[in-house]
Amino acid sequence: MSGKGEQHKLVKVFSGNLWQAQIIQGLLEANHIASMLENDTLSAVTSPYATLGGEVFVLVDMKDKDSATRLISTNSLSSVPYN
Repeated sequence: MSGKGEQHKLVKVFSGNLWQAQIIQGLLEANHIASMLENDTLSAVTSPYATLGGEVFVLVDMKDKDSATRLISTNSLSSVPYN
């Protein structure tokens, strides 16, 4: 467990539409990498309008960035750009 006061920085590892982001999130989860979804305007988890447009981002803890990007790049959605 992290030390008291230690902060975790979230970084974007994927961007695309909602269904692509959910597939990537499932891939990460299956490989024990925690992630969350966020879109341009509101949280994709809480917004009833999240699917009406805009990019959805998959965020992971900075410590998992390399593992997550490597995993994403080896699957069929790797043609969708991510930062």
